[in-house]
Amino acid sequence: RIMKVATNKIMLKAVIAIVITASVVDSQGCSVCGDGIEVGNPDAVFEFPGQPAVPCGLLQAAGESGQIPLDQCGFLSALIGNCECKPVGSDDSPTAPVGSDDIPTAP
Repeated sequence: RIMKVATNKIMLKAVIAIVITASVVDSQGCSVCGDGIEVGNPDAVFEFPGQPAVPCGLLQAAGESGQIPLDQCGFLSALIGNCECKPVGSDDSPTAPVGSDDIPTAP
């Protein structure tokens, strides 16, 4: 019982630390959706073969706090469509992530 309480306290402290650091992109951090774009659906789950499933909000927090290497953060935006990326601070509908293959063509 004591071990379970100690484990829960450690997990709570880790979650609080992630939430606090997520408010500002660290100088070594990145936005997983791309510059000026943020996760619009933090409760959606990002899944990639061979990796654990991660809620989009946690993925965003990990990027902002520098836990995702910058060379990997750059290509993540093309893979996280279900996270519904949108302009930072916008209440607008989600936008295509930076780096996606959705390039408009001339008529």
